[in-house]
Amino acid sequence: MIDYQYAGTATDGKPCQGSIRAPSVEAARLRLIGQGITPISLRGGDGEAAAQLAAANEEVRLKRADVLMFTRELSHLKSANMPLDRALAMLQEIANNDRLKAFVIRVTEGVRGGKSLYTSLQPFERDLGRRYLVMIRAGEASGGLTTVLKELTGQLEADDKLRNYIISSMTYPLILSGVAVLSVIILLAFVVPQFRQIFDSMGDALPFLTRLVLNVSDFVRGHWMLLLLLVTIVVFALSRWAASPAGRMQIDSGVLRLPLLGGVLRNLQFAIYFRTLGGLLQRGVPLVDALRIASDAVTNTALRKDLEPLVGIVKSGKRLSSGFVSAHFSQSSTAQLMRVAEETGDLDGTSLALADRYEEEGRRTMSRLLAAMEPLIIIVLGVIVAIIIVAILGGVLSINDTVGR
Repeated sequence: MIDYQYAGTATDGKPCQGSIRAPSVEAARLRLIGQGITPISLRGGDGEAAAQLAAANEEVRLKRADVLMFTRELSHLKSANMPLDRALAMLQEIANNDRLKAFVIRVTEGVRGGKSLYTSLQPFERDLGRRYLVMIRAGEASGGLTTVLKELTGQLEADDKLRNYIISSMTYPLILSGVAVLSVIILLAFVVPQFRQIFDSMGDALPFLTRLVLNVSDFVRGHWMLLLLLVTIVVFALSRWAASPAGRMQIDSGVLRLPLLGGVLRNLQFAIYFRTLGGLLQRGVPLVDALRIASDAVTNTALRKDLEPLVGIVKSGKRLSSGFVSAHFSQSSTAQLMRVAEETGDLDGTSLALADRYEEEGRRTMSRLLAAMEPLIIIVLGVIVAIIIVAILGGVLSINDTVGR
């Protein structure tokens, strides 16, 4: 046990100080909170107390993995009928990084101070998302927090799995494209110049293709700094433009019009939308609020703009199904299925079923896209390399013809 000197504020807001014995700074902090004292500083032990307390008091930014771990572990502990404050205390012990530990400490402070879990999590809405908080509030209000935590864990795992699938699917084509570009640059900058001295004596007698490849090679070698600067400027300008609302809207809209890829992104975004909508409706969240939160979960601004009017349609007293008239739904039976769901009172189940269908369609289209992209990249690279080789061989043959004469 270690003696810690503390300074803090009591429940009545008055400052207080004293000492407390605990095995660790976290344990000391929790004991003080249990006594109604919010610690401001802790001194003692191995000197890490102040550093750990400062880390807990800094602004905490969570990563997706942190949110998933917190939700999953809390769900397991609550499923074992463990009281919320004890479950949070145990989470502090198993937190695998200081960022998550500081977050759990903050939440524990709120819960032990008499706040609900929803209120304690509100300061972290930016990282948790509105959907997360609304479902926690619905779970606490209905007495089904354990069930909600299980559902949130499933949704977060599904979102994470979908995100990882997209990243892993696009990694190989991007690497292959990079290798293709690098291979062409190496050929033009280092291989072709080796033949320049041989071809110089031929002048205009060289074939057009040979002269073209030599000129491109000379330009790349002679202006590589300018080319690098231009590429940097273009990338910087595009990134700034893409960060603006107008630029983001145009890019998102343009991406949706791309063959195959547009369909993949559209389906995967709809999967997120309908999964969010169905999950919220299952927990008794009002339809208008559920639609608004589900729209916020869509990252493509063009799609979000088409989905946001659904809130106004429902508010005006019209059927939700009447709002699915966007061109994005023209080739699907979404509107018809939602109409049937309204008649049968199964909007939540139908939304979740639509989410599964859109995700399956997105994955299937992604597989077709990847099957077409990989050989296409190889073919393009092969054609460019073949052109360079033919140009060099054409020059060599021209020299042979000249010498033979």
